Amino acid sequence: MIILKGAPVAKALNGASKARIARLALEGVGVRLFIVRVGHDDADAAYLRGISRSAEACGLAVELAEIAHDVPQGELNALLRDLSRDPKVSGILLMRPLPEGLSEEEAARCIAPEKDVDAMGERALAQLFSGNPHAFAPATAKAVLELLDHYGYDVAGRVGCVLGRSTVVGRPLQALLTSRDATVTLCHSKTPDLEGICRRSEFIVSAVGVAGFVTPQMVSPGTWVVDVGINVDDGGKLVGDVAPRVADVAEALTPVPGGVGVVTAATLVSQVVRAAEGQARARKVGSHG
Repeated sequence: MIILKGAPVAKALNGASKARIARLALEGVGVRLFIVRVGHDDADAAYLRGISRSAEACGLAVELAEIAHDVPQGELNALLRDLSRDPKVSGILLMRPLPEGLSEEEAARCIAPEKDVDAMGERALAQLFSGNPHAFAPATAKAVLELLDHYGYDVAGRVGCVLGRSTVVGRPLQALLTSRDATVTLCHSKTPDLEGICRRSEFIVSAVGVAGFVTPQMVSPGTWVVDVGINVDDGGKLVGDVAPRVADVAEALTPVPGGVGVVTAATLVSQVVRAAEGQARARKVGSHG
């Protein structure tokens, strides 16, 4: 059985980002990610540490604004608009979910599309769902593809399923996989014959957030299983959506922790670099116009 570890994937992505940041520096272009965190959700901490490690590995400048959970919507919106206008900011990451009473949709509309590196806004998602190969994707969804690519798994012509229909992972991931010529069933709590769909799938991606949701009975021999879930079991241990015994059946499986989560931060950094490159090209075109 192949263990799809995230560390080698992240290392390769960070190496490529470091080279691209160095090239931009020679052109006088800085690369800077601005993170906005509203309130103090402990679930954010691991992701922020991952971003910090990836940023340090490639020379990316990161700034973090921590805002009180009771910030007025208008004040949050104004900050995001100011960051969108700031030429020194390459990408903006708004940590989510936001505290109750704040609208993610409204906040997302205040982030300039060219700086929306986690594809939070409607415009970014529309481009992604329309099949635009240059569209940003939510970092976790894109990280799944980065991981499969690194281990040489080509989804073209394959049949698979994605468990979970959020706009952060499930739906955008279905779009990404479909654009790679995979046939993908997007499953959710109302899906009939879920076990049968999984057993007929050549690959399964689970992002439901329920420990042990994917059982050995749902997996056929030879299946590649990607576990995006992050849960805490009764003993306080970090676990994914996939039951441990699935390893006895699947051909390949991501560990939790140490799988997709590790790749997500590096993927986000890569998208910040791509945003900086796009903005630099736009400025050149503007200066010659």
